Amino acid sequence: MSNRRPEPIRPNRLRPHLLHAYRWAVFVLIIGMIHRQHQWYLAQQQGQQQATVAVEQLRRFYPAAASLAEFRPEQGGQTVTDADGKTLGYIVRTSPESDSIVGYSGPTNMLIAFDGEDRILGIEVISTRDTPEHLEAVRMDELFMTAWNGLTWDQAARRTDLQAVSGATLTSQAIARGIIKRLGGTPHSSRFPDPLTIEQLRPFFPAAVNLAARPDKPGLWNVVAADGQVLGAVFRTTPDSDNLIGFQGPTDTLVALDPDDRVLGFAVHRSYETDEYVGYIRDDRYFLAHFNGRTLDELAAMNASRVEGVSGATMTSRVMAQGMAAAAQRLVAYQPPPPRPWIVIKARDVGTALVVAFATLLAFTSLRGHRAVRVGFQWVLIVYLGLINGDLISQVLIVGWAQSGVPWRAAPGLALLFAAAFLLPFATRRQLYCHHVCPHGAAQQLLKNVVPYHWKVPVWLTRGLSALPWLLLLVVLVVAMRHLPLNLASIEPFDAYVFRVSGWASIAVAAVGLAVSLVVPMAYCRFGCPTGAVLNFLRLQGQGDRFRLRDAAALVLLLAAVCLYLLR
Repeated sequence: MSNRRPEPIRPNRLRPHLLHAYRWAVFVLIIGMIHRQHQWYLAQQQGQQQATVAVEQLRRFYPAAASLAEFRPEQGGQTVTDADGKTLGYIVRTSPESDSIVGYSGPTNMLIAFDGEDRILGIEVISTRDTPEHLEAVRMDELFMTAWNGLTWDQAARRTDLQAVSGATLTSQAIARGIIKRLGGTPHSSRFPDPLTIEQLRPFFPAAVNLAARPDKPGLWNVVAADGQVLGAVFRTTPDSDNLIGFQGPTDTLVALDPDDRVLGFAVHRSYETDEYVGYIRDDRYFLAHFNGRTLDELAAMNASRVEGVSGATMTSRVMAQGMAAAAQRLVAYQPPPPRPWIVIKARDVGTALVVAFATLLAFTSLRGHRAVRVGFQWVLIVYLGLINGDLISQVLIVGWAQSGVPWRAAPGLALLFAAAFLLPFATRRQLYCHHVCPHGAAQQLLKNVVPYHWKVPVWLTRGLSALPWLLLLVVLVVAMRHLPLNLASIEPFDAYVFRVSGWASIAVAAVGLAVSLVVPMAYCRFGCPTGAVLNFLRLQGQGDRFRLRDAAALVLLLAAVCLYLLR
């Protein structure tokens, strides 16, 4: 018989790290599905506000089309399916993005049909406030209506080579610009893309050789002579006049100013009006002299509707006056935007950061062993962090940030608290937030020894109550992914600390939790806190860590999230 002792079983050092990775993977996947589900939900809400499209309108692009299905959050389009539910492609409406782009007399809402590979099958008019004659001219122009076919989304968004439809120039240009804008491109911001030339300035400034932009007033250019002398300035009424329609269309007016920014005169730069109407204005000295000598402020303040129009070109001359006044108002009112701060740090953010820093010091040093320091800091947590700042981590905060993103620039203190609560347990075995930061946890710690009698909860009841936080997490998951009308703040006590806006449900949960904590120390933290359950689940455990019941519960939550996501 051998006297050798059996070798001790060495713990698997890889297992706890694999479990830790599994727990974080489950958490990240659930957060990701909540986010994607929320984006899908917003797309449905926005899509339902758009103009309806009959399936019959789609058959020219999708002969087998049977129904319109869900809206797609990525493109903002709506899926087209056949009778078997197979996806044939999707459609995109240009409204409301294109509503500000006016054609001859109004905007047009276009339908863009895409196949399954993001290529355009064709375009069609859904609705319009433009004139029927101009729209019909565009519809009958096969070259214009098919010019988008076969282009990918990105190719169409970058397109700049489209030709306008003769006889319906404004309408066709507006439709093209609306399509480009809807697809994320940058359409020409003006109906008058031609730049100013020095020759056009010579009637007002014979010695002009160059134009220099005025940074203090974008849209105003200094006119410079050969020796660098500033002779005056000029501006155009586009884009302010682009949607001011005269008899046949808008007019871009060139306005010349002297060195004191007084009007020297003006001239038609480009116009959609007939040469006859424009000629009437050029020959009317009284109309031209009506504006001369006015400062920019006076031009901006004038009531253009009272300006007497030019006989024979009344509408054209009046919209020119309105365009000059509107452009002057823009130039006068312009104020350079203040520099946007990279991050906004307020006093409360500094206070929260100091609390997190001191809590970290307590967690990792022997300072936590000093009762006076610990108790004093607990009161700071309750009064300052809870009642004054209201910076607490809760399920409503986690869900809100999962859905819409972390506002770390606007609320850096709360974002720091959030990061410390989740990342420190990820990297260490210390539960910073629950043990050293949470105001409600601090209140329970202060109540531990107020009552001499403590009830020892039976083991069977302890096991049953331990499942309550996970059941609440299931409720949170269903509410978040189904967007049910349940205020998640009402299932936790943390909102009660923001007493100015808190609901009675949160106050009741806080009061009951603190009352029970008198006889069952830390009762809420142990048996009722879903946020604490999440943080403890993600905490790095020891070498003896094993797959436990909570890991199975987390897997159930993940499967539930997958089902809610797929069965939406």
